[in-house]
Amino acid sequence: MLSYEQRYSVDGYSGIAFYFAGPELKPDEDTEWTGIMNETGMARMVMVGDDREHIIDPADCTVLGYEDYCSSCGQIGCGWN
Repeated sequence: MLSYEQRYSVDGYSGIAFYFAGPELKPDEDTEWTGIMNETGMARMVMVGDDREHIIDPADCTVLGYEDYCSSCGQIGCGWN
């Protein structure tokens, strides 16, 4: 299960850290008219230092240690901080 506090590397996006912004939510045929949203099983992930969401399979996410990425630019291996 993904955590809001952790940072992650994501398969297919080498070199940049991501954070978990929440589960992907979509209405289905039965709930579209009520406004109720259902989780799809995918995660909304955002690159550290960016604001655009990417829809990612949680199985493609690996937890990073704090020292493994730059908390400012999000680059994995950056030595700035």
